[in-house]
This record gives sequence, structure tokens and C-alpha cells, in this order.
Amino acid sequence: MARRFSGLLVALALAVAWEAVSRAKLVSPLYFPPVTVIAATFAKLTVSGLLPAQAALTLGRALAGLALATGCAVPLGLGMGVSRRLRGLLAPLVEVLRPVPPPAIIPAAMLFLGIGEAMKVFVVFFACFFPILVSTADGARAVPPLFRLTAAAYGVSRVDTLARVLLPAAGPSVAAGLRTAVPMGLIVAVLSEMIGATSGLGHYILRMQRTFAIPEMYAGVLALGLLGLGLNAAAQWGLAKLLPWREGPKDGMGD
Repeated sequence: MARRFSGLLVALALAVAWEAVSRAKLVSPLYFPPVTVIAATFAKLTVSGLLPAQAALTLGRALAGLALATGCAVPLGLGMGVSRRLRGLLAPLVEVLRPVPPPAIIPAAMLFLGIGEAMKVFVVFFACFFPILVSTADGARAVPPLFRLTAAAYGVSRVDTLARVLLPAAGPSVAAGLRTAVPMGLIVAVLSEMIGATSGLGHYILRMQRTFAIPEMYAGVLALGLLGLGLNAAAQWGLAKLLPWREGPKDGMGD
């Protein structure tokens, strides 16, 4: 609580400094409007429903891509963790594709999928897939072989062994991959909206910048920051419920 209170004080101090600098016209108020003006614009756009509607579109695209990536990467990662043959087959392809920055595939995705929802969801899927896959595979490989041998001795099927033995044991690694993928998915969703979309927070922020509606642009950035904060908090809460035994920092920022 003390760290969080200190963090709020730092944010408040920066806001006061921004307000003072803008009001004193030490920088152009056109490009750096006062914080009070941004806050008033944010409140007006929130009450009107414009910002919540755009945020809901961005969040839906990010969650769809994240869910698809999780559903594909976790089973495949478990398989790669326990099967040398599967790992040998897929590791070269994974190592080639994993370093590719997700924004670099947006033009190709637009070429094949257009600028509709499928393109945005696919780009988020691509960005989230590899962190989850690699973390899951590493976690499954680290599970002691005795766990699988014990399950086999009791006649547990391979599918049940993966779902009821390996997945819980590799849970902290899977959680680490998800924690990496969640903000990445939101970032890539916004980027895809900036490049090829007519809706969403990314498109809204870019459109406001191009029309010099600067307070509205900053209001969109603020909405995006709050959306990311809420999504990260929801991910922490969900992982804590699914993996109550997982050790790690509680605030997502370390000590």
C-alpha cells in the first residue's frame, strides 16, 4: 500500500508539473494542453459513451486474439515440453518466426485478410502465441519425470496426464507467458487499428492527432492507459485464482 501511495504521489506531481508548464506557456498549449482540460475532455467523452465504445472494440479484439493464442499455444507447448520428436520438428520454425516483430506482419495480414476483424485478431494471435508457447514448453520440460512416471503407473492416459499433471505443474511458467502476452496483445491490437481500421482506440487516437484535436487525442491515450491497467489487474486476479500456489510479485512490478 505504501508503494502504491508513493506511486500515486509521483503521478500527481507529474500532473501538477504538466499543468503548471502548460498554463505558463513554457511549451505550446496546443500540443500540451493543461491536464485539467484533458481530464474534462476525457470525462465528457466517457459520459457520452464514445470512449467506452472504442475501448470495448479494442478490448474485444485483444481478448479474442489472446484467447485463440492461449488455446493453441498451451497444448502445443505441453506437447513440445514432453516430446523430443515434436520439439525437434517445431523448434526451427518457432525460432524463425518468434523474433519477427508483430507489426511487421500487419501488411501481409492485410494482404490476405483485408482490414476487417480477422486481420486484427490474427495479428494479436501472432504476437501472443510465441510467449505463451515458449513459456509453456519450458515449464513442461522442467516438470520432474517422476510426475509422469507416477501417472503412468496408475494408468492415467496421456491426455489426462497433460491436463491434470503437467499443466498444473507447469502453471507458473504458463502464467509468466500469459503475463507477457496480455499487454503485448493490447499493444498490437492498437497498432493494427492505427494501420488498418476505422474504429477502436488506435484509430481514434490517430484520427484525433491528424485533425489536431489534441485534448481528445490525449483523452484517448488516457483511456488506453486505464484499459491496460484494468486488463493487467484482471489478469493478475484470474491467475491468482487459477494458480493460488504460484509464487511471484503481487503488484506485477517486482520489489
